[in-house]
Amino acid sequence: MAQAANPAVAAVLRAIDERWWLRHGLFWVVRTALMTWLFLYGLHSTTDWRIALRDSLILLPPLLLLTYSLLYGVLPGLERPGHRGRYMLLLVAWLGLGLALTFAHRYYFFVPSHRGHSPFSDYHLVYATGAHMPVLLTCGLAAGLRAFRQRQQQAHRNAQLAQENYQAELQLLRAQIHPHFLFNTLNNLYALTLKQSDQAPVMVERLTGLLHFVVEQGNAPLVPLPEEVALLRNYLALEQMRYGHRLTLDFAAEGIEATAHIAPLLLLPLVENAFKHGPAEQVGPARVSIKLAVAENWFTCVITNTKSPGPATAPESTGIGLYNVRQRLQLLYPQRHRFTLKAGEETFTVRLALQLSDGPAPLAAAAHAEATGWPAVAVSAA
Repeated sequence: MAQAANPAVAAVLRAIDERWWLRHGLFWVVRTALMTWLFLYGLHSTTDWRIALRDSLILLPPLLLLTYSLLYGVLPGLERPGHRGRYMLLLVAWLGLGLALTFAHRYYFFVPSHRGHSPFSDYHLVYATGAHMPVLLTCGLAAGLRAFRQRQQQAHRNAQLAQENYQAELQLLRAQIHPHFLFNTLNNLYALTLKQSDQAPVMVERLTGLLHFVVEQGNAPLVPLPEEVALLRNYLALEQMRYGHRLTLDFAAEGIEATAHIAPLLLLPLVENAFKHGPAEQVGPARVSIKLAVAENWFTCVITNTKSPGPATAPESTGIGLYNVRQRLQLLYPQRHRFTLKAGEETFTVRLALQLSDGPAPLAAAAHAEATGWPAVAVSAA
């Protein structure tokens, strides 16, 4: 019931905030009601609610003048860094004017309206400093509500800007991923067609599956994990055709449930990177190993490729592929991923772990992640 009421309350508050006449009208209605209650039960000046309401309305005109002169005359000036000194003097002048206006209004309008049958008919009460307290309280409350509303509006604008920047950056990353992926795949296709391979129909079928996924699912926020795995299988089949017996390919996928979802085209750049710095640069036999698994609400991907012997230095991660993966992980899985690169003399390994939902991981998995830096997911050999 509370969950159902929250959207309704938010809609009402938003409607009030968007209509200045409603916002201001409610403020003065509430203020008048509180002042009427004060005359009746706080000051005990009368027992007739009509007289109490009349007194509240009589005191309203100077209060309106002082409140709006503060909100739209003095306070905006105080918010300007270069003119604060001048407007501080204006604030002091406003306080003096408010005091004089309150006393004058009580002397000429409020006291005479009681005609001797109320405690407020005594002219000695006109100059009591307590008469100015409701004015200060009302103006102070109005100024506080104005400041609160401005902060809320600024927070909303900041949130909108952050969301727009997030969407723009994510869209840019997607726009970079798609051409990069397609150009690499078409280069592979071109190499195979030059050989006039009998496997060309199978190759075209695999490529059709790849293109269909990119066009239909590439812009979706999330896709079923089995579909992302199927995309990798198509890509790996094309690479196996390209390198033939020279390539030893190990692929394993465990616990891939149909209900699991992942950001589209997140894994493909990692696989592309393995081939780019593995078989494409090696002379002779090459090996690529890809292990995927889901357990305890965590998805892990471990990709290892052989490379030409050399220093244990990682390839540049500022290119389109790995750079985009890092950026997308920061945007889509903040505080919910692990991504590491490890280079050896003859191998290069990429490890990725994702928490597939916002819910907390089970205690055992969390303890394992705390101790090792990786979730407790068992990935067997192919």
